[in-house]
Amino acid sequence: MSEPVGDGQCLSGVAVVDLTTTLSAAVAARLLAEAGADVVRVEQPGGDELRAAAPVGAASWNRSKRVVALDLAGGSDRGQLDMLLRRADVLVHDLTPARAAEHGLDAAALAAGFPHLVVGTVTGWPAWHPRAEDPAEEILVQAASGVMDDQQGNREGPIFTRMPFASWCAAFLLTGGIAARLVQRARTGVVGNVATSLFQGVLVPAALYRQRSDRLPAVIEQPHTLPKVWPGASLSLFECADGVWLQLAGSLGGWVESAPVLEQLALADAVDLSESGVTLVNLPRWQAIFCRQDSDTWFAAFNEVDVPCMLVRDLGACFTDEQVRANDYVVEVDDPELGRTVQAAAPFTLTPPCRVTGPAGARRLTAVTDFGHDDAAGGPRATAASAAPLDGITVLDFGSMIASPFGAQCLADFGARVVKVERLDGDRGRTLTQFGGANRHKQSLAIDLKHPDAAEPLRRLIAAADVVVHNIRAGAARRLGLDEASLRAANPRVVFGHVSANGGRGPMSGYPGYDPTAQALTGWERMNVGDGQDPMWMRNSVLDVGGGLASFVGTLLQLYRRETTGLAGSAGSSLLATGLTIASETALGPDGTAYRTAQVDPEQTGTGPDHRIYRTRTGWVAVAARTDAQRRALRGIAGVPLGDGLAGLDAGEALARLAAAGVPAAPVREDQTAEFFDDALHRRNGVARRLDAADYGSIEVVGGFWTIDGTATATKESIPACGEHSAEVLAGVGYGAAELQRLAAAGVLASPA
Repeated sequence: MSEPVGDGQCLSGVAVVDLTTTLSAAVAARLLAEAGADVVRVEQPGGDELRAAAPVGAASWNRSKRVVALDLAGGSDRGQLDMLLRRADVLVHDLTPARAAEHGLDAAALAAGFPHLVVGTVTGWPAWHPRAEDPAEEILVQAASGVMDDQQGNREGPIFTRMPFASWCAAFLLTGGIAARLVQRARTGVVGNVATSLFQGVLVPAALYRQRSDRLPAVIEQPHTLPKVWPGASLSLFECADGVWLQLAGSLGGWVESAPVLEQLALADAVDLSESGVTLVNLPRWQAIFCRQDSDTWFAAFNEVDVPCMLVRDLGACFTDEQVRANDYVVEVDDPELGRTVQAAAPFTLTPPCRVTGPAGARRLTAVTDFGHDDAAGGPRATAASAAPLDGITVLDFGSMIASPFGAQCLADFGARVVKVERLDGDRGRTLTQFGGANRHKQSLAIDLKHPDAAEPLRRLIAAADVVVHNIRAGAARRLGLDEASLRAANPRVVFGHVSANGGRGPMSGYPGYDPTAQALTGWERMNVGDGQDPMWMRNSVLDVGGGLASFVGTLLQLYRRETTGLAGSAGSSLLATGLTIASETALGPDGTAYRTAQVDPEQTGTGPDHRIYRTRTGWVAVAARTDAQRRALRGIAGVPLGDGLAGLDAGEALARLAAAGVPAAPVREDQTAEFFDDALHRRNGVARRLDAADYGSIEVVGGFWTIDGTATATKESIPACGEHSAEVLAGVGYGAAELQRLAAAGVLASPA
């Protein structure tokens, strides 16, 4: 029987076999472990491959697991692996299709030998992609997918992003996909697989800006709000008098509260300047104004009037912050190799809480019979005719902007019916192109929740829902009746998911926050630019979508707990928790200082000569030479000084020579929006989607973040117009035409017409 790991936790009683060597897969297994699953990590007798490559990060990514050493390469211990799989509920692995087949661990073999097993896989590229057998290398996926060309940098041309955001998004995607399959098994008995990849992970934030449409809604004034084609998106970082940088969530003049701040500080010229906001032309004048006050003065003044802002930190610096400690976002772990460390905790809070059950590698599995179940549960395998994993689940999404709506969209991708509940004039996010990337496949109900006559429709909606999610700040949520206590009073079985900026407790719990402020606080604005460079916002809003993904995972874990125990709980996440989790490649050592990790060079090409992008005569190529043999081969081609031998070649010839020498490499693609949507393979496999939407006409968007074997594809996916489904949604909770007309006449709803 599985080791008791956290009585009453969301995944108590779930047994997981972990066959992983990469960040994404290892993290997914650890998140399952700290939510209560008994995870056994299978290592080769030579030791932990991931820990050898990233000793500090792997100490975090592989904690809370038991370990068993099996010689799978030689095949002598395959029988023991099969015994583990027979007793397990879930297998997590990162083998490419060919390697999985070589080990008898491909989908067909596992379905035949272990029909009860939920299998979750993450690779560099999807199985349908021509690069399916390529290594899961972050830099190569960033390069070949074209996202290096979307980021501003310290120079012209494609920019290597130091944050491994593709790997982290893939980790959240895999964890959520496994949780959705477990929910499906608990509700229906159907067992299925789920797969994702770093390529699909890199597309998660790209969904917010990689779009093509016939027309944009009138409320969207700027057609591009994230990619570097619009430089005004990042004019919100200023150096203060004490040399500390301050990140505002938007340019001055874009916040109506900015003028009172400037008046308070008696900066009359700034008040006049704020009418035009910050532009490329007047940026030097704004910078001069910020140099008149120290960072603490600016920080206090802006927060006094609720303007989102944050001081820019170094990676790991916020591990000691009072806000982080107040929310239990870090945990002390006595690591056998590193000593007493402070590591990032889970990116979500659950009821009951997540638990760290031990350092990486410290707990050994001594007998197969101490793991899993004698008769592991399972029903029929999912087929093409099977319902989607969350079919029949109803979600109310009260979120705005990006994070919470994106998490709700992920629930819709697995088949949940998601109702977006928004103001009569619509979610504020509708003014951004990001809206189309965070609200696919939803219905829209436009209602004035502050109106007294809205109380009864709201009560009925909550009573009929399985899940309620939002990112409303605590005080406003209580006033609207959307805090957990009010939700539970209306429906004791409802699962509640919440995303905040900085967590529910601590001195900054009430502060507003957005993706740029979270990047500043968690150190990524420093980490992505290199030593000696000014901090810079990474413009793909990865912590917004990451916070949404963390909420999506936590909500599904709570839904599984409800389906297996009857107990409903809550899942909380925040942009701070997500950014801190992604920073788990570092930790605080015994002396209280953060371990230094690989730095990007000031030119933002990579972290060293063997792991970077090189300019050729006709473009750029990316290399990831990991072994001594690969590094020697790279030097033979690149020449000395390193790179001179590539500069005279065209990109195709450089890639051919690197491939012949066995050096992992990829082209750095540029200007990819049209090519991405025109690719027939992308369209056929659903990562490029054409939708018909009332506000946009025909619009092409990014989707397909999972390969969900055996489930039906959504057939009515769209982007809802504001209030498009108000009558339909309320009719579903008992309102007739006359009542709807009365509510519209009272100003509770927009006119049904």
